[in-house]
Amino acid sequence: MSRRIPWRMLGRPGSLMGLLLVLALWTVAGLESWQGLVVGVPDGDTIVVRDERGHDVRVRLYGIDAPELRQRGGEQSRDLLLRMVMDRKVYLVTIDRDGYGRDVAHVRTKPFPWATAIVPSGEAPQAAATPPRRQDARAAVSSAADGLPGELTGDVNGDMLHAGQAWFYGEYCRLPYPCLPWYFAAGKARETNIGLWKTRNPTPPWEWRRKNR
Repeated sequence: MSRRIPWRMLGRPGSLMGLLLVLALWTVAGLESWQGLVVGVPDGDTIVVRDERGHDVRVRLYGIDAPELRQRGGEQSRDLLLRMVMDRKVYLVTIDRDGYGRDVAHVRTKPFPWATAIVPSGEAPQAAATPPRRQDARAAVSSAADGLPGELTGDVNGDMLHAGQAWFYGEYCRLPYPCLPWYFAAGKARETNIGLWKTRNPTPPWEWRRKNR
């Protein structure tokens, strides 16, 4: 079964029908999600994931565009992503594939909420070994120890935007969910002058690439 979700079938962003269809398909997509171990971080919007079959899959983070490594801010962006995911298990939903053959995916360090809500028939939900608030506190302590922002949510694409280390890629991010929350996260980072936005008028990666081909 393919892991890919054909985003062109998901309706127009912002339309009620599109939103309902997206939510319905993403619920069903619990069967399409996959997971693996991050074994490489080439730049601020690309990771290499070793899947459960032992195959290394090059993954482009959906909906964001980070500075190129040779561009100002590129190494800082990759460094954050590296510390967020390297050698960690991640959960992915592949939304498309790009012209380089990479999976374009929504990536999380925590299971997708709709996936954890699915309980196999005949099995009762198991209580968490640690109360949620205590788990959140431990995660915050761990993030702080790693030098990561304390407000990480486990949504890797969104957290890169929250931290101001990537641009929202509105030209390609067309799904009401998760693109709308990411759009606002990117706007907030820009308004508060964090990450890339500490520099006045930073050059978007797509413009940098056009000028440096």
